[in-house]
Amino acid sequence: MRPAPTLPVTPGGLDANQLVELFDSLPIPFLVGRESDRRVLTANQAFLDLIGYELGEVVGATPPFPWWSEGDVNVGFTPGSVITRTYRCKDGRPLVVEVTSHGFADGLLLGIITDLTERKQLDQQLVQSGKLTAIGELAAGVAHEINNPLFAILGLTEFLLKESEDGSRARHRLELIRETGLEIKEIVRALLDFAGENAEERHLVQIEDVVRSTVDLVRRTNAHKGVELVDMYDAADALVLASQNQLKQIVLNLIANARQAMPLGGTVHVEVSRLGTHALVTVADDGPGIDPALLSRIFEPFFTTKRDLGGTGLGLSVSLGIAESHGGTLIASSEPGVGARFTVRLPLAEDAHR
Repeated sequence: MRPAPTLPVTPGGLDANQLVELFDSLPIPFLVGRESDRRVLTANQAFLDLIGYELGEVVGATPPFPWWSEGDVNVGFTPGSVITRTYRCKDGRPLVVEVTSHGFADGLLLGIITDLTERKQLDQQLVQSGKLTAIGELAAGVAHEINNPLFAILGLTEFLLKESEDGSRARHRLELIRETGLEIKEIVRALLDFAGENAEERHLVQIEDVVRSTVDLVRRTNAHKGVELVDMYDAADALVLASQNQLKQIVLNLIANARQAMPLGGTVHVEVSRLGTHALVTVADDGPGIDPALLSRIFEPFFTTKRDLGGTGLGLSVSLGIAESHGGTLIASSEPGVGARFTVRLPLAEDAHR
């Protein structure tokens, strides 16, 4: 039994132990403190589960609390106040919360804690989705405007190549023009993919088979040079309604991104699993990780930190667009110095198969 804190007895006659049991059963995190010295008197189990501390580490604490993020000196603890602050869980995870303080009898304060992490993630996804939609419309228009003159350039270059002499300086220059034109054509194709204009017919496919064949393809080419590919599969018979080629494109893009993050070599882990009604494809590397300041920008078209390694800044944004067009998501997480992890989440289509 938890030690009974100094709490008032209710008019209905509940004693302190009964009040603690009721307090602990509430799913919303609560914290009770004294307004005079801001000392914590008790907390419910939901609060302890949220921050990962034991009750003994919480009771008796005064600001700055050990679960406050470093530099968070905003005390709050004023009746009627609503503040947003960052908690630092015992395992080191940051947690953005909203703290609403209510005053009640005997100078006590009740703090109601709302975890804003999921809300902030949803807000970020909405903002990102809106940005990508607008950029996608612009990309489609730009791609079409580029395609017309590009086809003329490539067509005329082919005619001139037929008229040029083998080994001549003119032929060499024309071949460079053709090569550059084809590179531009690939960028235009990626822009159209990003804009969703190259949607392919979708079928029921086994996600394990798609990923396995893609990883095998990488192993048979130089695309895996310098890195070790480790793949694991735990989603037997998991079906998704998808374009097989587009799913392969996501996996290829993520493996290429991981490889570019480790120019000196390393390990790329590819894992397929299932979680409830979704299939998960995870690609992780043990490279230097992603700077937290850049993590929110990595899905922006043409944003890249690897331009000197041949990165165009389109691979991740195209992959995100494909995942979302399939009703799924693509989420990145990273810890500097440890590596980066990209997780594709796609809805299962087993009901459609039956």
